[in-house]
Amino acid sequence: MKKSVLVGGVLLASFYGTAFGATLSVQTATNKLNYGQSSVVTVKANAENGTTRITTGSIRYANVTIKNPSGTTLLNGVAMSKDPYTGFAYYNYTLSSSAPKGTYTATVSFTDTSGNTGTGSTTFKVQLPVPSHVSYVTAYNGPATCITSACHAAQATAMFGSVHYQWTGDNQKAIELAASGSKASKLGGINNFCIQPDMNWLTIFAKTDGTTGPGGCAVCHAGNGLKPSTTSSQAQLENIDCLMCHGNGYSRKVVQNADLTFSMAPADGLNVLSIAQNVIRPTRAACMRCHEKSGGGDNYKRGDIESTNKTCTKAYDVHMGSDGQNFPCQECHRTTNHKMAGRGSDMRALDSTTPLSCENCHSRIPHRSTNVSYTDLNRHSDKVNCSVCHVPTFAKTIPTDMNRDWSVMEIDTAKALWDPTMIKATNVMPTYAWFNGFSHFYKFKDPASLDARGVQVISKPDGAFEDPAGKYSKLFPFKLHTGSQPMETTTKQLLPLKNKYAFETGDVTTAIQLGAAAQGMTYNAHTFIPTEQYEGIFHGVGPKTTAVSCANGGCHPQITTGANRIPFSTLGYTRRGTTAQMCDVCHSLKSYTSFTSLHSNHRDRKNCAACHGTGYPLKEPVTTLCDNCHSRETFTSANSVHSRHVQGKGYDCSNCHTFSAGMTGGHTEEH
Repeated sequence: MKKSVLVGGVLLASFYGTAFGATLSVQTATNKLNYGQSSVVTVKANAENGTTRITTGSIRYANVTIKNPSGTTLLNGVAMSKDPYTGFAYYNYTLSSSAPKGTYTATVSFTDTSGNTGTGSTTFKVQLPVPSHVSYVTAYNGPATCITSACHAAQATAMFGSVHYQWTGDNQKAIELAASGSKASKLGGINNFCIQPDMNWLTIFAKTDGTTGPGGCAVCHAGNGLKPSTTSSQAQLENIDCLMCHGNGYSRKVVQNADLTFSMAPADGLNVLSIAQNVIRPTRAACMRCHEKSGGGDNYKRGDIESTNKTCTKAYDVHMGSDGQNFPCQECHRTTNHKMAGRGSDMRALDSTTPLSCENCHSRIPHRSTNVSYTDLNRHSDKVNCSVCHVPTFAKTIPTDMNRDWSVMEIDTAKALWDPTMIKATNVMPTYAWFNGFSHFYKFKDPASLDARGVQVISKPDGAFEDPAGKYSKLFPFKLHTGSQPMETTTKQLLPLKNKYAFETGDVTTAIQLGAAAQGMTYNAHTFIPTEQYEGIFHGVGPKTTAVSCANGGCHPQITTGANRIPFSTLGYTRRGTTAQMCDVCHSLKSYTSFTSLHSNHRDRKNCAACHGTGYPLKEPVTTLCDNCHSRETFTSANSVHSRHVQGKGYDCSNCHTFSAGMTGGHTEEH
């Protein structure tokens, strides 16, 4: 299709863009992943032509086909309904009361009014109730009962290879670690909460009040006390505690063995046989046994995973609320062979390549309404992750640890143990940063590399206003956790410490020395340095009435006076001079009406850098451009300048203009 591009007031013809008969990109989604028999499945879809959305008026056909696990066609090319404005198509399909379990495929085909076509597919699952195990389990003798060859040996092997069990894994998304070929996650890494899990695996604390209590990171490991090995063995497989995830009402205690090692055992007073006979799919409560207390206490670490999640209402979280969707965790963290989708920016290992995205259910056009202004909201979703607007604050009810200072220990009277000094907060506005799925990490035992502020960054998301080829960033919300942790003064390595000694005595110096010795690290002396790590905020999605908006969000200073939620200047957005100077890059000055109209008219999907960012589209401002070839001339208009230099002298555009590679609008068209 021939396309005309306005540059400097002159229309230049181009064949860049979409040709007749192009293939549409179709995204297909369902309203959830897992269904029971007789459930209603909502299939959703939208289409794009390059980076241009197909609007409702341009959809000629949108048809859906559904096949069951055996490949039998249940629905064949049936027309979908269309939202009045957005280009969103949908169809409600009711599963039969005898629908077989397994994976179903939904395929949507689009044809637009120009004759362009495309298809897209997604999958969903039908699950049947977990059968009673009363006839299978007559005595429970630990995980060995479950992993016999006739039952769940394959599942145990799959679980053994998961990040949930190994606590290490594929570092392809961890830039510095991938380059070194390492495999690290919780094990093999270091953080600014409890510092290092490797050497603080499992123990029993002697408390200051004379009592004892469980301690060590393995209290929340899905094993019975053995540290995971990369080589499978019967002992390792029988170490996998199936009931941690599948046992309703299950809990554990730490016991000391005859050889003075420690292991996990069922808590006193439990009817473990009954729990094993009535196993279930994992519930939120099962997941929260470990995740709500990560970092040492309720909501200490994540900021958006707290005990409230277990029994919340939709006013707190529409997905988890008992009066809302009431989803279990694996509805979003889709699981295949015990490998779980989802990787926050601070998680080193990648467990599953299955994407975890709001688009899995909501599609790329998440806002549907008869209100035509929802088009602007859908434009936001191109570069802004849903959680930016729909999780305006975190730590809604339980305070979260925002800063942990290991240089100053204090008694926690509730725990009857020493703890590093913490600063906690509730209802915290996130820190915002670009994230493209890759991350940067400090590699354990490397010398520290302090930034210009004198801070060692432990983990941070990779991403930028303009990504290199092959990466695509969106804006995400984060909890920025800061800390003060020890660094060796000669090697400049960040040091681990023996948490048991620090928590029991408050003597952090000796704990550091013990930690360095345990890891075979040089120790002469230490100092404390500031550190920080970013933690993604994804949970706590409230009703849409609580979402950030132009009226209450304070995002755009052009709209809301004093708006400061989004730090545009530090995110790469740069205003290129005055409005007049911005306009004369492409055409003579136009009348400025409002920010919203200007932005709506010029915004090219995924190409904010056409007007923002570093690098001006001209080699230099028009006021001095003429001096490159001759003494200053009087500037009349862009049309006359182009007439003399392009049509008159045959100059190529690049003689005066700079074109940036990899962008899709404005001065980046291939003229």
